[in-house]
Amino acid sequence: MKSKKSLFVLSISVLLLITFISSCSKGGDTTTTNPTNPGTGGTGGTNECATLTTGQAGPLYTAVKSLLSANCSSCHTGANSTGGKDLTTDCNIILSKDRIKARAVDGSPSFMPQGSQLSAGDKKKITDWVNAGGRFSD
Repeated sequence: MKSKKSLFVLSISVLLLITFISSCSKGGDTTTTNPTNPGTGGTGGTNECATLTTGQAGPLYTAVKSLLSANCSSCHTGANSTGGKDLTTDCNIILSKDRIKARAVDGSPSFMPQGSQLSAGDKKKITDWVNAGGRFSD
């Protein structure tokens, strides 16, 4: 009886693990996870991952993503980006919100994009999004 109970508990544990792992995989319209460079943005954890829930992106996030695409994608695209960080995925953008603000708004340690600065309006979009929480839904 004890071995049947142990087998049952083990089976349930495996099913829960499979469910958890499958909920963290890329694909579909429901969830985006696993940034290209985990641990390189956000609050500094070594294996950070943002989970973006279903629904539409918020207006503040949409404005920031659009300005990043227009001003940053020449250097910050793909896993081997010359800028050292891929800013084309939702997860990477969210995890990098503090770094984006530091570089593009505060100029710390130097302003981005290189050789120029964003307009005051674009800097405000970033600041407003970060101050609202820097989430996908903001």
